[in-house]
Amino acid sequence: MFRVVVYAEGPGELSGPDTSRQRAPGTSLTEDELGAAHLLVRRCLERSRALAPHAIQFEEPLRSRGKLARGSMLHSRTTLRPLLFWADEDLRPDLAIVLVDADGKEERQAELDSALEHLTVEAVAAVAIQEFEAWLIADPEAVKSVLRGPHSPPKPPERLGRRQAKELLQQWCDEHASKQDPPELRRQLVQQLDLDTVARACSSFAEFLRRLGPARA
Repeated sequence: MFRVVVYAEGPGELSGPDTSRQRAPGTSLTEDELGAAHLLVRRCLERSRALAPHAIQFEEPLRSRGKLARGSMLHSRTTLRPLLFWADEDLRPDLAIVLVDADGKEERQAELDSALEHLTVEAVAAVAIQEFEAWLIADPEAVKSVLRGPHSPPKPPERLGRRQAKELLQQWCDEHASKQDPPELRRQLVQQLDLDTVARACSSFAEFLRRLGPARA
């Protein structure tokens, strides 16, 4: 079993249909506890490392002072590195993913790369330009399939301003799928995305796939 933990800035990326309880770090997550980020990471691992879906096990990540890491906690070396140090080797995953938004800051990828150096766990930073939602709206066929209508951003996803992709996706969801839970719509989009289409439209996603390539020696 290939064990993975995913850190992301907001609950929308990590929330699945089952949000009834907070799991202890190291606990295996059920399928209903997986959010859009988990599902996308799984699809990317299938592609980049030829792993079977059933061989990928997501686990609850470490906490900071008893709380799930959110937002700017993932930007700072001081607060991020402790979240990637497992004192108990039995709880140490095979891979840790840190998924954050660029939010207009070109230096964020380099800063995260520096923070993830010399860890005992393999860790990959994914910095979406400008936000995770840009990846979710990058495949017009997937958007049409899930939201039941032709939608496209006014410009290429990565050229949208900060928060524009979030706002567009929220608008489309409100207009055409308002009765469905937003995290579930994100899960559906991830399952429908053509990864090649997203990689062509979003250089940050293509870079994430590259970084997620074969495991380090």
